[in-house]
Amino acid sequence: MSEVGLRLDSVDEIVERYMRKSSPKQRMRYVVLGWVFVAFAIIGIWVPGWPTVSWAVPAAYLFSISDEKYFRWSLTNKFFGPALFEYYATEKTLPKHAKIWIIVAMTVMSGLSIWLATIAGDPGYGQAFIAVAWVVGVWWLSYKVQSRPV
Repeated sequence: MSEVGLRLDSVDEIVERYMRKSSPKQRMRYVVLGWVFVAFAIIGIWVPGWPTVSWAVPAAYLFSISDEKYFRWSLTNKFFGPALFEYYATEKTLPKHAKIWIIVAMTVMSGLSIWLATIAGDPGYGQAFIAVAWVVGVWWLSYKVQSRPV
């Protein structure tokens, strides 16, 4: 697990570093898809167990390649803005403890899913798919997502 030390201190610095231009046609697609992700994130504010920031991160990414106004909004809104700001300000990193808990949750849910697929009578294809998805997810999180101490 790699670590980084750079921190961006303002929304302006984040926008300057991550904002990209797209063609007008792509921009419209990205904005619409970004708002779909925002809608899912908003559901997570009220529905227990439904993630919020997990939906807000791709929304912010889509806004970062399509519309500066919406990208700034995603970094500053009161519900998931602080988490997104921290994510971008620390160079898209996760705290080590968060990575550990994510891997634990992935392991538990993958194990439960494999067990449920087995008792449902799946011949093994579902279990294999779940296991491969778990391995790829843990590998990606461990080696591709940078971590920070806190």
